[in-house]
Amino acid sequence: MKNIITIIMIMLLGWGLSAYGQQKEMKMGDTTMPMKMPATKKPLVKNKKATSPDHLNQKKTSPMVIKEGTKQGMPATAASGMSGMKMKGKAVKKMPMKKKGNSAMPGMKMDKGKMQGMDMNGKKDAMPGMKMPDTGTKPMDMQKQGGMKMDMNKEGMMPGMNMSGMAKSGKDTIASTSSTLNDHFIHAGKRVTYNLYITDTVANYTGKPVKAMAINGHIPGPTLTFTEGDTAYIKVHNRMNTETSIHWHGVLVPNQYDGVPYLTTVPILPDSTHLFIIPLRQTGTFWYHSHTELDEQSGLYGSIVINPQIKKNDYPEQVMLFSDWTDYKPKEVQRMLKRGTDWFSIQKGSVLSYGGAISKGYLGDKLKLDWRRMPAMDLADVKYDRFLVNGYTDQQLSKFKPGQTVKLRIINGSSSSYFWLNYAGSQMTVIAADGLEVKPVTVDKILIGTAETYDVLVKIPLKGKYEFRATYQDVSGKVSAWLGSGAEVKAKDIPPVPYYKLTHTFNRMMGQMNMPMNAVPSSKVKNDGLEFSKSTGKMKMDGMDMGGMKMDGKENKPVPDKGDMKMAGMDMKGDSSMKMSGSKSKKMSMKGMNPDMADQQKDMGNMDMGGMGRMNMTDDGRGTKMGPGGSMLLGLGGEGKILTYDMLQANSSTAIEGTHTVRTYHLYLTGSMIRYTWLINNKALSEADKLLIKKGEIVRFVLHNTTMMEHPMHLHGHFFRVLNAKGDSAPLKHTVSIEPMQVKTIEFLADEAHDWFFHCHTLYHMMSGMARVVRYEDAPSNPQVAPYQKNNPLLKDDRQWYTWGMAAFHSQTSVGSVFISNTRYEFNANYRFSYDGRYEIDPRFQRYLDNNQYLAAYVGGNFEQTEKGRLFSRKGDNSAVVGLRYLLPLFVQTDARISSKGQFRLTVSREDIPLSTRLYMGASYNTDNEFQVDTRYILTKYFAVSASYDNQYGFGGGLTIIY
Repeated sequence: MKNIITIIMIMLLGWGLSAYGQQKEMKMGDTTMPMKMPATKKPLVKNKKATSPDHLNQKKTSPMVIKEGTKQGMPATAASGMSGMKMKGKAVKKMPMKKKGNSAMPGMKMDKGKMQGMDMNGKKDAMPGMKMPDTGTKPMDMQKQGGMKMDMNKEGMMPGMNMSGMAKSGKDTIASTSSTLNDHFIHAGKRVTYNLYITDTVANYTGKPVKAMAINGHIPGPTLTFTEGDTAYIKVHNRMNTETSIHWHGVLVPNQYDGVPYLTTVPILPDSTHLFIIPLRQTGTFWYHSHTELDEQSGLYGSIVINPQIKKNDYPEQVMLFSDWTDYKPKEVQRMLKRGTDWFSIQKGSVLSYGGAISKGYLGDKLKLDWRRMPAMDLADVKYDRFLVNGYTDQQLSKFKPGQTVKLRIINGSSSSYFWLNYAGSQMTVIAADGLEVKPVTVDKILIGTAETYDVLVKIPLKGKYEFRATYQDVSGKVSAWLGSGAEVKAKDIPPVPYYKLTHTFNRMMGQMNMPMNAVPSSKVKNDGLEFSKSTGKMKMDGMDMGGMKMDGKENKPVPDKGDMKMAGMDMKGDSSMKMSGSKSKKMSMKGMNPDMADQQKDMGNMDMGGMGRMNMTDDGRGTKMGPGGSMLLGLGGEGKILTYDMLQANSSTAIEGTHTVRTYHLYLTGSMIRYTWLINNKALSEADKLLIKKGEIVRFVLHNTTMMEHPMHLHGHFFRVLNAKGDSAPLKHTVSIEPMQVKTIEFLADEAHDWFFHCHTLYHMMSGMARVVRYEDAPSNPQVAPYQKNNPLLKDDRQWYTWGMAAFHSQTSVGSVFISNTRYEFNANYRFSYDGRYEIDPRFQRYLDNNQYLAAYVGGNFEQTEKGRLFSRKGDNSAVVGLRYLLPLFVQTDARISSKGQFRLTVSREDIPLSTRLYMGASYNTDNEFQVDTRYILTKYFAVSASYDNQYGFGGGLTIIY
């Protein structure tokens, strides 16, 4: 017994001295946390100079420092034990432990729990790196160690770890993820430290210097490289005058380090430093970016590579981080989108005008689109000035040898861009999606959504320099990386978008589908369509097409669970080969199904498979061809094999085993393209309830896209199954793209805690309200951000006000308007002034009342002077008014009002009628027998030449200023 006590005292003394020598403070929530390496290990320091590339004029630069050499989470000596412990060949006898009160070791609570990752001579429940004989010592619970919160569950594992079915061997005691969750074991790695300095800078990609933001003096920031098992110590230093944040996209992190300001992580204030401590339990390609308002668009993003401890191959690698760049301030971009200006469309040549429709024979399709109150078909919101690969407008990669197979780690780190990817040298073999390995699939083209990542293998040709090209989805721009040396060989062009043909295809598709546009009835989304059911085991879905099926018919009625299917209320739609024509109901056929699937079909009964089915439209020669799986957008990619989600298959089963409550939410992606409000279930983030879930449940999101835009939906803190044709082997992703008028179903096992962000990763959609908070109802906000929750600034982003207006200065009069608007409310004032002293001013404040935002009620005033030559010389005819405004088909705006004097007036108008790409017309008439007609030809973003006729003021022309 004396020997045991002596050994314990020596251990404690050594450990204490080492801890004192490192640092006296180690507070996980602090924004400053200086770290010192133990004296027993000399750190390896890589000092990278923060030299700025040509396009950056950096004001402040600081080096990035990487320190390696310590075991994850704890200082390590050369003996691979805890600092201060020398275990060489010594056998340690059974350690006495107190049953109650303080533990035998400081900071250690000795209870019946287990510490994940402990192994003593092949036995479980010991600390990694400690070789001890099995003395019968009870497992130690290190949930509290030196003030560090380990955030373990009852089984002593990190949340989300499923240890069943895996065998540990040797020192490999930590579960990690490469293709499916926790699919292999690893040992503890090193502590790897990065310093990221965020500064204001000036960037010049177009010949015009503009303000930007940089990380370590560069756009993008540095690639952060780790090995699974490492613990990342990332110190983010904010050297700007405004707060910022960093989110680790796709990396499974403790909630307090997720990086969403005010929701999971405290904001990084000006001139402060925040330490992120992330144990890395996964491999793959990921990225990081700011989550503070629109900072990402200004340059705050970078790549992350997590290598496996045991590499399966030794391909040379190249990170390709694609992004978009605009010389406009990001808030100006958001304002322009809110205003509804056509300037971006004019620049891209995507205006659908009546003149163009007539000349190409598509006037009927243009009228049908306007009748539905749908703006012109477009694939992308913003006209970007440049597209970048690794921060360059064109990158030469000549380091690879002819004949080599190269692994490209492709990241779409753009703010709001989808890219077509293709390579001139060969096909691409996809081996990973969103960081996780999939069974290899060879394709010619990939349409990569915003925030997605893919790893692909390509072959370097024996001769020549071959182009790897990323083309903006609407083909209005591109960026290239060149692999190899010699003469250039270009990739094939993506065909230009035939907008009028696309409109025809869209109209035909809408004629066959039974789906609401832009909004859904409130009754349909009550409680966010929440349904409960039970899962009793694996979902045997092998060979089943989960994409083209609408499991609940037209009314989205719940489907009772039968057998192991457990698919209550799900729209199981994705990229599938199961064709369903129109809204006619079809019954599933068991023909060709495997026996398990056939049995489940019997359990499912005669389920209505109608409603929103995959389009099986015949080609009438006037529209665009449908792509693989009946995709309207993939059909625009031209010839060749195009990647679809149905081609992605995990290396083994991802089906969730065991008995669980299944919580299903039906989330309709809604909004108004006219007002640029993007919502979920008709509500912006600031208006919506949290999506409550419980640990241990299977959570399903059935995502219905009712809009004309594609939406990349990203869930923080989790990987989810994208239900597809691969059944049990459906891939795991963190971001899923939903096409217009389509449905995707995702599911995950709730194994975390606290709040997590779920949002559209198109930056301007997210900032307009397309987001929700997913909350573990039994474990709400973590302590670091709990004080912010009553008045969370993040939840108010979509309530910001935007201002725009116009003023026409004509020879006979001046006419103009000003708007101040947010998601639901709008202030507007119209005016007319003549040069003979007459005027009319009509201010109003209105609120939009319906889900489509067609109907608005307002209060306002009418101030007018009808006599000539009496400007401000006597009191005019003034009154208060109340009224209603409603947008009719063909974008005809009606306005019915009554004044405080009992006078009623009805106005009918339409503005911005596109006659050609730059020529627009407007007209209005009211029951006071006043009418106006105006035209304008757009010259620039801010100016147009214009003319007007007013039956009160006459004809004139001049200049219009647009803001």
